[in-house]
This record gives sequence, structure tokens and C-alpha cells, in this order.
Amino acid sequence: MSAPENVFKGDRAKIAAVDMDGPLAKAEAPCCKCYMSAYGAAAQKAEEAGDFASAGIYRFLQAITSFRASFDTPAQPFVPFMQMEGRRGWIPSDLTSDDVEALRELSKVTKDPALRARLFDVLWELTKNHKLLGEAATSYIEAAERLKSPKQWTYSAEHYYRGLYLAARLGRDKKLFKNAAESLVRAAREAASDSDQSRCCRLMVFLMRFRCADPVEFAAIAAGLAQKATDRGNPYAARHCWEVEADWHRLAKNPGAESTARLAAAETHIIEAENRAKGPGASALAAASLLQTGIEALRQAGEKPERIAALRRRLTELQAASLSEMQTFTTQVDLTKAIEAAVAHVKSPSFHDAVFKLAIGYPLSDPSEVREVVMKQAHEHPILHVFGASITDEKGRTMARKAPLIDTRDSDNPEALEAEMFSHAAQIDWPIRVSGYIEPARMQIFNDHHPTFQDLLFVVRYNPFIPPGHEGIFLRGLHAGFHGDFVVAAHLLTPQIENSLRYVLESHGVDVSNLMSDGTQPVKVLGPIFGMSETKQIFGEKLCFELRGCLIEKTGYDFRNRVAHGLIHEAECYSTAGATVWWLVLRICLTPLFQNWAKNDTQAMPTQNQI
Repeated sequence: MSAPENVFKGDRAKIAAVDMDGPLAKAEAPCCKCYMSAYGAAAQKAEEAGDFASAGIYRFLQAITSFRASFDTPAQPFVPFMQMEGRRGWIPSDLTSDDVEALRELSKVTKDPALRARLFDVLWELTKNHKLLGEAATSYIEAAERLKSPKQWTYSAEHYYRGLYLAARLGRDKKLFKNAAESLVRAAREAASDSDQSRCCRLMVFLMRFRCADPVEFAAIAAGLAQKATDRGNPYAARHCWEVEADWHRLAKNPGAESTARLAAAETHIIEAENRAKGPGASALAAASLLQTGIEALRQAGEKPERIAALRRRLTELQAASLSEMQTFTTQVDLTKAIEAAVAHVKSPSFHDAVFKLAIGYPLSDPSEVREVVMKQAHEHPILHVFGASITDEKGRTMARKAPLIDTRDSDNPEALEAEMFSHAAQIDWPIRVSGYIEPARMQIFNDHHPTFQDLLFVVRYNPFIPPGHEGIFLRGLHAGFHGDFVVAAHLLTPQIENSLRYVLESHGVDVSNLMSDGTQPVKVLGPIFGMSETKQIFGEKLCFELRGCLIEKTGYDFRNRVAHGLIHEAECYSTAGATVWWLVLRICLTPLFQNWAKNDTQAMPTQNQI
């Protein structure tokens, strides 16, 4: 095997003579996110002037500053700045031992704290030298303090977060961590006077994460910010502040104050919903989605049942009005055009907008339409359906059999027809959707936004599909999928679906247990759950068809069973099944799927209008 190629193409002996910090004066902000283009321009200028020694150093720095921070995942804190068509940007593991020595020399020359933080951090990741860990933490805090203006605070917050994390690795009782924590406390206090509460709230989240501030003091600050946002008529901002206040009260072990704050935060969803239902640009669909979230938030906050019942009646009104707003995103079988359309569809400066478009921009499979296609094929090509088929595993063992479809004009064998429907969807419809829509759209969103856990919190918080205490599992699974790590996404999300289905059914008053002869009451598993009429009433026939086909049907993907029993291999996680299950979970979490259903209502609830 040939040795890996060095990223650094220059002469290490000339590093000290090159002005490393000079090009950074033209950067938009003093942080590595803005340094890549600055070094790229400096390298091009040096190359045009024939100064190839300087150009080589600048190109190397361009590569080092191109690493995209992913500090929510400490095991892999740096990821490529771009991934596309089998290619990607640089990551630390691409660096050779010669490159590491070049990093050491560069770290001795630069005076820029953000660049020093990046160099020492990468060196720490590659060498695990604890002295470098301390240097990186110190530089991150210094860079954060330089960036803590209202215009650059987002960069500052990222540096504080990484600096505190690295300092804590050396010991929370050490002077380095205490100084870093005090710097963050001062920054949060200063931010409390901003006209926008975002900076202060973000910094307070970090303070809570590292347990390095007085909960009583900062609960009062958060409450003050919430009131200011309310006075400005900004329920979204007020909600964020009240949620932060509630978290501070929880740390302070003040459950009464925490409950009050959570109810206030939940109430902002109702305000937003009613605002969205009226005036210019009113949308019953958007209002219903907001109201649904608000109902779940109020329920979890302990609101009175009669209030919840009234809001559910209002939700029914909005959902009925929203049917006229439903639209579809259609593509041709030509995947080239489909991919272009998918990318264009989700391309947006707003991450929330892009994710929502990804989730609902492609229709679910309609079982009635799949049935018609299968019956037509059986009629036009009978020879293909005279004989049955066997479904085998990777070792050739027969796992299931498909009966022949000799005559589809009657209902003599509905099981065979249904098995063929799942097979058709799994082999034709769903792969086209993944290749032509889900994957290109996901990659576009990843390259445009590189979503963090913080960005995805809105998906899992107060979500009626996610049982309390499971939010972090869904958050990590959805985050992994956006970042292309379907091994993690598959193993976190797939087992959660069954319990979430039971959770929703129970929240609608449906008994999901079995009473056995010995008096035990085991809960129903996926097969029996999908066999319940209430499941189709609440989730809709289309979604149930897709979940069955993906999760438990042998002629589909049987993905849940393969994951649960350890049969799935790594490559299968990246298959159509893995991508489809991830997308379905995202869709369920983001789309108003459930209709209002009263426990004692004798009238059958209408199924969801699938988009």
C-alpha cells in the first residue's frame, strides 16, 4: 500500500518567515469559519506572484481552517466542509505525520487566538497530548472573548462551548476551567442587556450544561428576558426564555417555579397558532401544526384537561380548513431531473423551511394506487406471477414466501396481493424516492446548514410522537441522519418507532396491552399494533403501509426486525431502507399527522390527508 500523500506541500523551514496572520485582517470575522476563504485568496495571490513557498503554507492553512466544527459530537469534532458525489473536504485524519509537524511549527508562529485554537485542537485530536489540550482551551476562550459582540456572538458561543469542554477534560477543579467558566458567566451577564435575547439564552444553555453558574441568579435573568420578548409581541423569543428559566429552576430544585415557567412557555405556541390563522398570509395548515405542538407542550406542562379538550376542538377546526391548502411535490422517473428538482425544492436560507420541505415534499405511497399497479402487471404479464417466490437472507436461507397471483380479479388471496404490493414498493417506488429525492435533498440541506443538535431541537421538543425522556434519542438519530451517519440513525430511531406508536395510541385513550390468562398485561408489539383499526384512524392508511413495509414485512425491508436481532450489516444501514426509515421519522415528527379524536366518539375518525 502506498503511503498517504501529505496535505502540506510547502517547506517547513520557511514557515516562520511567512506572514500567517496578515491575510486574516480581510476575514469577515476573526474565526476559522471565515479564514478558509481568506487563506484561499492569499494563496492565489502568492501563486500569481511566483511566491510558491508562501502559497504552499496558505493552501495548508486553507485546508486546516476548512474543517467544519461539529462540537456536539466530541468523538468527531471536525467534519468535512462539504460532501458531494463521493468526494469530501479535508478532515484531521487525512493529515500525515509530516503534516502534524507542520501544524506544530505553525502553532509557534501565529498570534491569532482563533487560529491557535484550531491548530492546538487538531493537534490534540491527533496526538492526545494534554499540554496541547490546555493550549487549545485557553485559545478558544480568548477567541470567544474577542468575538462576543452582538454581531459576532454566534461565533463566540461556539468558541466558549469548545473551550469549556476542553478545559473540563483537564479537571473542573483546575484554574483553567474556573477562569473559562467565569469568562462565560461575565459574557452571559453582559448579553442580558442586548435588545435581542438570543445571545444570552444560548450562553445560559452552556452555563447549565457545564453547571458553572448560580441557578437563582440566571433564572431571574431569563424571566426578565421572557417578559421583554412578550412586551415586544414575540412569542417565539419569549418561549425560548421561559424554557431556559424553567431549566434553571429545575437545577435549583424549585418545581413550583419550573412548572409555572413551562406553562408560560407552552402557552406561546397557542398564541403563535392563532396569529398564524388570521391576517395576511394566514394558513390553517401552519396554525394546526403550531397548535398541535402547543397542546402537547401544555399537556406535558400539566395543563388542566378541560383546557386541553377545548384546544383539541380548535385543532379539529383548523385541520379541516387545512385540507384545501395541501399541495404535492411531483417528480419524473428521470432521476437527473428529479435530483435537480429535489435540490431546488429544499434550497433555502432557513434551515427550518428546508427541513420541513424535505419532510413533506414527496408523497407517501398510496396503497390503493400500488394495488392497482400490481394488479395491472399481473394481468398484463401473467407468466411472471404464475409461480410464487422465496425471500432469502444473505446466506440463502428462506425467510418468507410469496404466493402466486394467478388471478387478481377476485379476493381469494388478499395476503398474496398485499405481499406483492410491499415487494413492488420496496423494489421500485421507495428506491426511486430515496435516490431521486431524499438523498439529494438531505445532502443539499447538510451542505447548506450543517445542522447541530441545537438546530434540530425544534423537531423533538414537545413532539406528540416522542414520549418524554426519549427526546435525546430522537435528536441524536435525526442529527446522525442529516450528517449521513445512518449506522447511528438506524440503530437509534428504528427501535423507538414501536414505543412511540403505543405512546400516541395511549394518549388517544387506546388500550395497547393484552390481558393474558395468568393476569399479566404485556403491551402489543408492532404487528398487532398495525392490526388495530385505531392505528389507521390516527396515523392514516398510507403511513401505516409504509411503516409496515419498511419495518416488519418480509416482502418489504423487515428493517426493524433485522436491526433488533442484530442481523443488519453496516452497508444495509445506508440502503434505501435506512434512508426511508430516517425520513419517515422526520416526516412524522414534522407533519400534522394526527386528527383530533375523542375517546368516546362513536363516529369513525377520518384518516389523515397524506400529502
